[in-house]
Amino acid sequence: MATAAIDLHDLDQIFDAFYASVSGPPGGQDWSLSEALFHPDARMVRTRLDEHGKPIALTFDLDSYRANASALLANMAFYEMEIARKVFRFGNIAQVFSAYEARPAPDSTDLIKRGLNMLHLYDDGSRWWIMHCIWDDEREGLELPPELRGRG
Repeated sequence: MATAAIDLHDLDQIFDAFYASVSGPPGGQDWSLSEALFHPDARMVRTRLDEHGKPIALTFDLDSYRANASALLANMAFYEMEIARKVFRFGNIAQVFSAYEARPAPDSTDLIKRGLNMLHLYDDGSRWWIMHCIWDDEREGLELPPELRGRG
């Protein structure tokens, strides 16, 4: 997906590009898409449980996220696809709940993970910017709500 082809007024195209940016063969992510979508001051937060079961949050700016994700995906095919979305929009802001599945190939039945991205976007009058993304993955005792399970 070429950055110039994205209509940054269209949330559907923004989310297609959002998932395309992190997806690909080992080391094949298109980080230029992320740079086009995220505001320069954007933050990303990966949540998970530590080895003791305590919730933790890892916070990144765009550069540190790219470095962290590149290291994780250097030797791993990873295709993340949106399976459901709920959008709440008011004026120049939007909050989006975007459920995803990650697989080793777009048509694979093997599931790497499934979870929920929560994104905050801002319309500056000329385009939408992703300002914040926080996510969590399903795990034992935590499943997506039925309305966000998509194709399952």
